[in-house]
Amino acid sequence: MIKSISTYALPRLSAGALFTFSASLLSAGCPGDTGDTTATETDTDTDTDTAGPTTANVDTSETGGPTTLTTTTEPGTTTTSPTSTDPTTEATTVDTTTGETTAVDTTTGDTTAVDTTTGDTTTTTGAVEETTTTGDTTTGDTTTDTTTGGPIKPEDCEDLPLAGIEFLSQQEHQNESAQPVPWIRTPSTQTSITADAALFDLLRILFDGDLAVGVHPLDPDPNHAIPNNVQTYLPVSSAAVVYQEDYNVDKYTKQFVAVAGELEIVDMVSPHQTHGVVRHVELREMIKNGDLFEPVMGGACWWIEEAEYDVRRPSGCSPFTADACPEDQYCMPVNAIGTDGVCVTGGEKQEGEACVLADPNAWDSDCALGLRCVDFGDGHECGRVCDVLSDAPGCPADTHCGGGYNLCLPESMLQMSGIDPAPLGEPCVDTPTALYCGGEGRPGHCYNDDGQGSKCLPWVSAPSQCPGAQTAGYVAYKSGIDRSTLWCLTP
Repeated sequence: MIKSISTYALPRLSAGALFTFSASLLSAGCPGDTGDTTATETDTDTDTDTAGPTTANVDTSETGGPTTLTTTTEPGTTTTSPTSTDPTTEATTVDTTTGETTAVDTTTGDTTAVDTTTGDTTTTTGAVEETTTTGDTTTGDTTTDTTTGGPIKPEDCEDLPLAGIEFLSQQEHQNESAQPVPWIRTPSTQTSITADAALFDLLRILFDGDLAVGVHPLDPDPNHAIPNNVQTYLPVSSAAVVYQEDYNVDKYTKQFVAVAGELEIVDMVSPHQTHGVVRHVELREMIKNGDLFEPVMGGACWWIEEAEYDVRRPSGCSPFTADACPEDQYCMPVNAIGTDGVCVTGGEKQEGEACVLADPNAWDSDCALGLRCVDFGDGHECGRVCDVLSDAPGCPADTHCGGGYNLCLPESMLQMSGIDPAPLGEPCVDTPTALYCGGEGRPGHCYNDDGQGSKCLPWVSAPSQCPGAQTAGYVAYKSGIDRSTLWCLTP
């Protein structure tokens, strides 16, 4: 479960951070989330985001070509971070299209430092920029002479054959994984939807993490839905649908983005556990022109009249909310930012005591409710769960809230990544490149966003939370498969 906590960061925070920020790791999961990728979908734990420099598992679709990623490893640190006996977290895919991979997308040329302090790599994506649409992607326009933007199927569109195809959440596809934004996808076992059955097709529904129950128009800008690692590093659409055909060696042959349609969220347990439907979805073929995507003149069109999904999970819950679970259970956060959870049972063991997981693939244990049974390297013990989005996470002295599993971690464990006592908004003086800061208040990380010196910046859970001209990046935890922890920076 907790294989180790480490991260990547781009724009880089620190060379040797327990976590690293990388400005290009959006795609992961089935082949190239954004089109051209050099990663293939596998079921083995390659942990490629800890290796560097490398171009072996690069999503070239996001920048148009591979670049090398400089990573810094710090030997001997893997013993200090939480580990898990859960083998499922190690079976990550190198599919750079959905976030199910540990492949390092080095397409941006930014350097990311990997602190193997924990064995896990977390990569942070860099800035996301709201780019303007190039080409006629706005509702009401088409790449041909066909009228679009309404509930009537355009004459040049064909129905996308979705009968019998299931939709999964990222957590359902791979345990303990999460994308920068919630998304629903066809499974990796669904080799073909419309094209060559020997290759791989992927359909995704994605939306902002703060979207509420209700009907929402799809964002028609393909550059909001598909990051290119130049202007964008994660999706910034309020809601979008993306379809990609025939992943062949290092890229998709064709990719489509919805230029019209709607998403209705019918019910929401958490942003990553929803029941909804997309309607009147007009998927237009897109191509990259320079750094940006635009419609293909005379390109193909697929139509989805209506497609329903339900990715609510048994015992699903929203962490840190009242009455999230029955009285004898606790809502355990299962993504790094703490916005998705599952109700678990507990026992009598207290913080610091040895513990046992009831199931290596779940978080039920003999720890008291509110504690998580983790292995810090010397065997499993009960650790205190905390909310990284809280102004008062309530961690004991000499501990800090964070690390991918919402835990109060000993500050001594975080030294390789750097920890600074600065509260949010204040200068990071002791360790300007620290991944951890915030003092006793809301956790954050140190970053020089304006060239005036490093400051402690907060974590956020949705791109829409970034104010004004700022955009979002992410940190990737759990061997790169959890990218739910976002931060805001100036492009």
